[in-house]
Amino acid sequence: MSIFTIFMAFLVLLAVGLTWFFVYYFANPVLENPDGIARVVGNCGDTMEIGLQIRDGRVEATHYWTNGCSFSKHCVETAADLARSKTIAELRKINMVTIMDEVGQLPETHLHCAQLAEITLQRSVENYLERLQKCVPSSTKS
Repeated sequence: MSIFTIFMAFLVLLAVGLTWFFVYYFANPVLENPDGIARVVGNCGDTMEIGLQIRDGRVEATHYWTNGCSFSKHCVETAADLARSKTIAELRKINMVTIMDEVGQLPETHLHCAQLAEITLQRSVENYLERLQKCVPSSTKS
């Protein structure tokens, strides 16, 4: 194997790595001030995060992150995608079955990834509702 071949292989790997980095981080920017956000650590040790930006009662933008396996990434990405353009009532209906229907068949050993994505999404909704509750003046609360 020549030095030229090794150098070209290195450049190809570098290009693939940089492309992945660009797509993963720049196509999914972190929301500066999300209206609802949750970071949840599952029993497996994976951590997922979903942030929601809500305007006029609908999810306008989302961000997601995980340090888990490819199944975790796919599930949290799907949960965030499903959340876009939904109302709070519609968000409440998204569960692990909904996520698995979109993701496709998961190995039995990774069903918990869909469950963790559901929990993370629902906690971000709860966080939004808690923040909304704090914004309502106490005199108007019943």
